[in-house]
Amino acid sequence: MTQKTVGYVELEWTCKRCGTRNPGMKKICAGCGSPMSEQDKFEAPGKQELIADKEKLEQVQRGPDIHCPYCGARNPAGTQNCVQCAANLADAKVREVGSVVGAHSTGPVAEVPCPYCSTPNPADAAKCKKCGGNLKKAVAAAPAQAAKPGAGIPVGLAVGGAAALVLLCICVIGYFVMAGRTSDTSAIVESVQWERAIQILEERPVEKQDWEDEIPSNAQRGSCVEKVRGTQSNPPPANVRSEEVCGTPYTVDQGSGAGKVVQDCEYRVYDNWCKYSSLEWTEVDKLVANGNDLNPQWPGQSLRSGQKEGERAETYVVKFSANDKQNTYSYRLNSAGEFSKFRVGSEWTLKVNTFGAITDVQPK
Repeated sequence: MTQKTVGYVELEWTCKRCGTRNPGMKKICAGCGSPMSEQDKFEAPGKQELIADKEKLEQVQRGPDIHCPYCGARNPAGTQNCVQCAANLADAKVREVGSVVGAHSTGPVAEVPCPYCSTPNPADAAKCKKCGGNLKKAVAAAPAQAAKPGAGIPVGLAVGGAAALVLLCICVIGYFVMAGRTSDTSAIVESVQWERAIQILEERPVEKQDWEDEIPSNAQRGSCVEKVRGTQSNPPPANVRSEEVCGTPYTVDQGSGAGKVVQDCEYRVYDNWCKYSSLEWTEVDKLVANGNDLNPQWPGQSLRSGQKEGERAETYVVKFSANDKQNTYSYRLNSAGEFSKFRVGSEWTLKVNTFGAITDVQPK
């Protein structure tokens, strides 16, 4: 996807010492004068207006701030000596960049209650409009605790689900164990049956649909409609019909007290989806021969003009009886050569699994 920049917004940070919320580009706490440490994180402000101030935009473009390795003070990118202790910043640590702060919102600012008198105030207000209390102190809600794995799932449901999974595993294992367990059974061939079939094909018009450039050259094209054929990151050529689609804007921390508001965008590419008719070899008949002996034959055929032979298929079934015809078994083969060995009345040893299926046969 292509990432488009909408603009920049100033973030906020909360002082760990006094709880005051400060504008992101302000490096010293307005409440107690403490510098922002490298462990402090930027947060989305209540009012997310795009920065229009040229000086602030230039500061953002310079890159992420750096923290003095001696006093920890936060300094603008490119600073040679710390603004607080004058130490050389050659080994200064650059603030991390790239974490998503949250979705960008242009709607009205929600109100929050004053921690002293409970009067509702705009979330970006500094002082309470009724009692004058400092609203920038961390009356902002504490970060929600990360949900523990499985939180929100009823215990009974979780236990029941685990039990069902265990039971399913036991059933699957049991099935394969039982299917692999066999016993030897003596049986005789009671009857045999064979069937052979040949497809008869003829060219017939077939209605289909496909993209316009995928239609065979010898096909007859019908009506077309425009549909989305795919998506891509980069703009297609000007002669290709396309539509830019962008997701919800979100804010990415730039490490300077400002966040870059971006959107992930892609292009829907349109093309003609058309109906067409083309001649294809289609089954119009099937010739079948069958019997109850060991001499299978292919059915006779007489092709008309414009017809041809299609696929051939053959199946062979041997029926066994065991225990004086109290039990019967069917055994299917695909080879006429193997089928020819099963003379009616001949004796065989069958390997039969728990489900009554033959897994192997040997002449007795």
